[in-house]
Amino acid sequence: MTNKTPSFPQATRSGEYIAFFNIQFPTMEGPAYVFMACDAYSEFGFNTGTEPDEKPEIVLKHIHLLTENKDFIRHRHKGFTFVFDRYLELSDRINAILHPLNGRAMFDSEYHNKVAAPLRNSILKRMRSRK
Repeated sequence: MTNKTPSFPQATRSGEYIAFFNIQFPTMEGPAYVFMACDAYSEFGFNTGTEPDEKPEIVLKHIHLLTENKDFIRHRHKGFTFVFDRYLELSDRINAILHPLNGRAMFDSEYHNKVAAPLRNSILKRMRSRK
């Protein structure tokens, strides 16, 4: 029996595949959700803000904010794919944001984890070192 390594899309330029995610942090007032994204090619991190929850309207707001980020806009015209590990129930609404901008959504948790891992691990490592 052989273990087959998953075949993932290979990013060939910045802005081609972007993993969108949030990290939940505990605060004295309850959880805080930091919305972020990581570029598959450059491992560049985007931060679109912090919110007290991750309701659908808030998730959609941060997807839209990412599409308007000055560092993302310069690559947007070449076409792009936002990669998600969840939010499939929002796919129609997500695609309504992305399609007019020459983008699309991909729902693939394994690929998402591969793309998001460098940024997520860096953040968590830094947090652990501050304790």
